[in-house]
Amino acid sequence: MNQQEKLIFIENYLKTYFDDMLLKDIKIIRDNNLEFTLPYILLVSAGIDFLGSLAKGFNSASSDRSRYFIKEWMGKINDLYNDERMNEIIYKSARCGSSHQAIYKKEIESSSWLYPRDKHLYHMVDKNGKDRVFIHALQFVDDFFCAQNLFRQLYIKFNYNSVHENLVDMIQEKKMSEFSILIEDLKSRGLTFDADKFIQNNPRVKDYNKETLRIKSINGDECIPSVAPEEIPTNMSSSASASASLLVPITHLSDIVEEKEEKNNP
Repeated sequence: MNQQEKLIFIENYLKTYFDDMLLKDIKIIRDNNLEFTLPYILLVSAGIDFLGSLAKGFNSASSDRSRYFIKEWMGKINDLYNDERMNEIIYKSARCGSSHQAIYKKEIESSSWLYPRDKHLYHMVDKNGKDRVFIHALQFVDDFFCAQNLFRQLYIKFNYNSVHENLVDMIQEKKMSEFSILIEDLKSRGLTFDADKFIQNNPRVKDYNKETLRIKSINGDECIPSVAPEEIPTNMSSSASASASLLVPITHLSDIVEEKEEKNNP
């Protein structure tokens, strides 16, 4: 597989499973002025972990890949992310706290509207007189959007071999050992349904294209159910599998980069 084929494969994956699922979800809640914090922190943390894995590998420690992306790429947006101590606070107190304890750890306070955006990552004295690092949830989202753009333009383009290898390894991850047994058990109990039937009978669905598998709602929005990427058949060549595994239109990464640069530099 040559450079262009690998870049196409990577960008098609990102368009389908990153842009149209993760980034789209973040934009939906942000653009509806939902002024909470935990969902933003959790979704951005997932994106940080994923992009760090493209560089470090999906078998690397989550702490290594998350800290890498925060420092190297979000640090290009705001220099405060470059500080190792800040990096540690964001990973352990914000990311791990919200993921494992359902709330931040003691070093962090976050809001999406109570305090100004320009105080993001500043020291604050909270209402109880405690020292905290302030995370403005919406500024955190905006910084991540900018950082992921830079990563895709500047890192993937020049490290496509390792990114492609890491991505393929992740896609080829084996199913859980009990999956087939669970499926047979659910089927035997009558706990199964056919997606096509329910899509076609759903009153909120306006159009369902069987060839592209695209679904549009009555208000014009596209419905993209979250689902894992198709496994690459082991008996196919890497070049053939690249086009077979991702059912989206092929575009050139260079074109996408130029389009983004034009938007950022009108």
